[in-house]
Amino acid sequence: MSSPPTDTPLISGGNPPLGGGGLNTASPSPWVFLTGFSTLALISGISIGLAKVVTQFFALAIGADAFQIGLIMAMESIGMVLVTVPAGFIIARFGARRVYAIASLGPLIVNLLLPFASGVIGLAVGRLVIGLCIPFRIVSMNSTFLAQLNRIGVGKAGWYRGALTAGLALIGPALATVLTQHVDYIWSFAIIAALFGIMAVGSLYFFTDEAPLATVPKGLSANGIVSEARTLLRNKDVSESCVIEFISSATGSLFAAFIIVVAAHLNGLTKEDGVHIMLFHGAMTVLALFGAGRLTRTLNKWIAYGIGLVLGTLALIILGTASGFAALAIGAVLLSAGQSIVHLVNMRLLSTHPGEKSKVSGLFNLSSMTGSSVGALAGGIVSKFAGVQSIYLLWLPVLWLVAGYLFFVLKGTNPHEA
Repeated sequence: MSSPPTDTPLISGGNPPLGGGGLNTASPSPWVFLTGFSTLALISGISIGLAKVVTQFFALAIGADAFQIGLIMAMESIGMVLVTVPAGFIIARFGARRVYAIASLGPLIVNLLLPFASGVIGLAVGRLVIGLCIPFRIVSMNSTFLAQLNRIGVGKAGWYRGALTAGLALIGPALATVLTQHVDYIWSFAIIAALFGIMAVGSLYFFTDEAPLATVPKGLSANGIVSEARTLLRNKDVSESCVIEFISSATGSLFAAFIIVVAAHLNGLTKEDGVHIMLFHGAMTVLALFGAGRLTRTLNKWIAYGIGLVLGTLALIILGTASGFAALAIGAVLLSAGQSIVHLVNMRLLSTHPGEKSKVSGLFNLSSMTGSSVGALAGGIVSKFAGVQSIYLLWLPVLWLVAGYLFFVLKGTNPHEA
C-alpha cells in the first residue's frame, strides 16, 4: 500500500463555515480527541443496545407477538439502508458536527414519545424514524474517526468500533435488564433520550469537519450521488473493503441471529447459555479491536484477509458441529477474532483514501448494514429446509465464493500491496 497521500484533508481551524458554530476551532490533541471520541462511541453503543432491549420488552408488554417484534426491529434497519449513502454526501457538504447534532434530535424526540405508543404500528413508525436518523450519526462518527486516524495512529484503528461494541453488546443490554426492573418504561425511554442529548452536545466539542475538496461537485441529486459512488468504488481499497465488510457482517449476523436457538436445541444447554456465548463474542471483539491494532498496522492486507478467512472457516465448522457450551464459545471467539482483524485492516486502508471520508464511510456502512440483513435473512430461509445448526456449515461455500471473487477479480494488479 502506498504511503498516506499528502492531500488528505487535515482537521484544523480552517473548517468551512458550515461546520462552524464557534466550538472546536482547533483540533484537540490526539489523546484528548481519542478519549472524548471513544467516550461518545461508548455512550452511542449503550444507547443503541439499551434502546433495542427496552423496545422489545415494551413491545411484549403491550401484547406484540414474535412476528410483530421482528417487524418493529426490522423497520429501523430499513430506514438505515435507505439513507446511508446519501448521508455521506450530505455530511460532506454540511459537516459532521452539525449533521450529527441535528440527527441526534430525532431519536431524542422519538424515544420520549415511544412509551405512549399504544400499538405495534406506533412502535414500528418510531423505529423507522430512528432508523432514518442513525446513518447520519454513524457516518459522521466513522468519517470523523477516519479523517483523524493518521494523526492519532493507525494502531488505534479499532478503538472506535471497540468502544461502540462495548456499549452495544455488553453494557447496553445489561443496563436494560437492570433498568426495566426498577423504573417504568416512561423513565427508561427518557434515559435513552437523555443519552442522545448528551451525544449531541458532546459531538460539538469532539467532532471535526474535513475541508471539502475543491474538485468535488456539491450537488446532491440522485444521479450525482450514484455517479460519484461508482467512481469511489473504482478505487480497489474502497471496493475490496466494502466487499470484505459485507461478507464479514453477514457472517456475524448469521452467528448472532441463530446462536441462541442453536444453544436451546443442544442437550444440556438453554437460551441463557446462548446469550452467554454472545457475550463471549462481544467481549473478544472489544479486546481484539482495542489490542490488535498495533499488530495489524503493518500487516499485508492479503495476509490479514487470509487470516480472517481461516479463523472464520474454523469458527463456522466448530459452530456447525458443536455439541456443548465450550465448543460454541470457542467458535464465537474465533469468529470475533477474524472479524476484528479484517475490520482493523479495512479502517487502515480507508483512512488513507484521498477523497472525502464521509462519502467513503457511507459506502462502507451500507456494506455493513446490507450484509447484516442478508446474513440473517439467508439463515432464516435456509433454516426452513435444514437443521438450524447446519446453517453455519452451509454458509462456508458462500464465504469461500466471496473470498475467491475478492482475490481473483477485485485484487489489485500488485499482489504484494499492503
